[in-house]
Amino acid sequence: MTKILNFSFLFILVLHVLIACGFELAHDEAYYWLYSQYLDWGYFDHPPVVAILIKLFSFLPHSEVGVRMGFILVQLCAVMLVMGMVVKSRRWLAMMLFFSFPLASFSGLFALPDLPLLFSTALYCFLLKRYLEKHDAISVVGLSLSIPLLLYSKYHGILVVFFTILALPGLLKRKDFYLIALGSILLFLPHVLWQYKHDFSTLKYHFFERPKVDFSLIRLLNYSATQVFLAGLFAGPLVWWTTFKTPNQDSFLKALKWICFGTFFFFLFSTFSKKFEANWTIFLTPPLIILTLQSALWEKKWVRVLLIVSLIPVFSSRFLLVFNPEVLPIKRLHEFHGWKDWSRTINDKCTRPIMANTYQVASKLSFYLRRPIHALNFNSRKNQFDYWLQDPVYYLTKEVCYVTDKKRFTGEIILTPEGKTMRIVPDFKPSELKADSP
Repeated sequence: MTKILNFSFLFILVLHVLIACGFELAHDEAYYWLYSQYLDWGYFDHPPVVAILIKLFSFLPHSEVGVRMGFILVQLCAVMLVMGMVVKSRRWLAMMLFFSFPLASFSGLFALPDLPLLFSTALYCFLLKRYLEKHDAISVVGLSLSIPLLLYSKYHGILVVFFTILALPGLLKRKDFYLIALGSILLFLPHVLWQYKHDFSTLKYHFFERPKVDFSLIRLLNYSATQVFLAGLFAGPLVWWTTFKTPNQDSFLKALKWICFGTFFFFLFSTFSKKFEANWTIFLTPPLIILTLQSALWEKKWVRVLLIVSLIPVFSSRFLLVFNPEVLPIKRLHEFHGWKDWSRTINDKCTRPIMANTYQVASKLSFYLRRPIHALNFNSRKNQFDYWLQDPVYYLTKEVCYVTDKKRFTGEIILTPEGKTMRIVPDFKPSELKADSP
């Protein structure tokens, strides 16, 4: 069985590298690639781990797979950590479950902050288990490192720690717990100082400035159904049911249950007034797999058949990413094809330095033209470009070639690969909009 698992890891590694070569960067991937060109302790949208992981593999040739390579490897590391927390006879089930969770399964193919958070959660669970069993120096130091890694990956990581403490209040009586807390705070302090320097604008945006919506029962039901689906295409209901039924045999399993259900209800309540995003709960993958595999139900043949039936379509669907949308008419594929040629077309039509209206277009142009293309964010939500644009150097050019989707501007019309109408304004003065930018 060990040889089969090793071969499976090698197969997935090679397969993901080949697939990652076959489709262009998503909008957010290009945006995070730009992060990696300007390393900092924080960014408007997210903490810095996504940028660091991209930067670590910047020695590779400039390509999509070069951007994604770190995430391909980290995903496999996350799987190994999860497998290390279940009994040996069910490790292959843990791998199959991981790749039957749709978002977790696809996470290694995209350079997004969700995977570092998933990996950090798996590492945290691994070290928490050791800490609860041994209380040794390795687990104390490890947790002191893994907790800030959670937070540097994505702010949602705080929920993992918060619900652990709620589940195990006895931790507050241990002296080494405060060593862990102190170490974590000190390591996360640079990001806190970055937030202070930037007027805590990230927190303000996520907590107060995101658009609010009216209460909707349908949205709550959609959220709940999505969480089940994300735990396995068909096996999801079984995963959540067995997770719920798993007894609190020890402190570790109790903490994992609190993390799973505490997070579920936390985001359920948040959907009362805000739209939800499916990737918010991707970090529940490790605790869900560990908990569900405690059940003897996974020894039944029909359950394993159900798992295989869940795994096959999820794993096979990754091949769709390499198809050109002209061959396979799936709307979402337009985000991953045609942008390299489109960027060259924009470059050919512009004789002046290029600026774009949105961070998505600016990021795509930057990556495929291999030079900084900045966004003015006119009538668009605030993002990292607002920090970069504070430098007057970006306004030294009197006129630019402005690529915008705003109808108020006149210029040559060009469609993006997604079919969105853009206008090329060849002689535009960015200083005219600086005061209007959010």
